Amino acid sequence: MLENTLARLLLWGGYRIRSLKTNQRQFCSAANAIEASIATTSDSTLRGRLPIPALPGITPVMRSWSAYMTIDHINGVHEAMLERIPELEAGRQPDIGDISRFDHPGECGPEVMPRFRDLATQIADLTKAYAFTGRGSFVHPIFGRLNSRGAFALLAFHLQLHVPQIRHSILINAQTNE
Repeated sequence: MLENTLARLLLWGGYRIRSLKTNQRQFCSAANAIEASIATTSDSTLRGRLPIPALPGITPVMRSWSAYMTIDHINGVHEAMLERIPELEAGRQPDIGDISRFDHPGECGPEVMPRFRDLATQIADLTKAYAFTGRGSFVHPIFGRLNSRGAFALLAFHLQLHVPQIRHSILINAQTNE
């Protein structure tokens, strides 16, 4: 319960009160950081599953994901939110469903990257398509009730959360692949 309260405060204080443009820049910056890390790393390192140290917001099961598995997880979240934002803008109250479905990516490889790039571009372009003033909302089990603006902030927050996880995974697995 305390972790959820802290997560909500962090999302609210760090992202939800910021402008859409600022969240868009943060999202793009995180996407670019992931892209740069992946571009300079061997496939065997990106598939490595040695556990990383504990990091804020990273669950124990996530600590042993490969960089590719983390990106697959990110892709699933991005797809779900891209489906929800139009509904929120239209004033609907969509069900987010069981978010634990995003915690079980399978083994994967470089095939996750084209999807990552496509989804990141779609998310970065959302501010061109929506005003983020819709009256719809959904209840996220950790972050509480979110409208479309909160969902967009969550996308930036979520992606930024996984950048250190991917970097640590690359660092730890590169040491064993040398």
